Amino acid sequence: MADIRQSLFQRPDDRIKSISNLQRMIAESKEVKEWELNLNIEPDEIEAKVLKRPGILMFPSSAAGTQGEF
Repeated sequence: MADIRQSLFQRPDDRIKSISNLQRMIAESKEVKEWELNLNIEPDEIEAKVLKRPGILMFPSSAAGTQGEF
């Protein structure tokens, strides 16, 4: 379970490495060589900003004005 969670929440540089490894594995596969395909495994680059993980805000029921009723 920890492996799945870690793969979902990779840092951007780790995610690029894992994607590049997968692309390299595909490019070196027997099927790609049999079909004589040429794959570009270099990732495209864009400018981006890494956002913080979203959080969940919890309000006491009295602060929301519902007094625990929905």
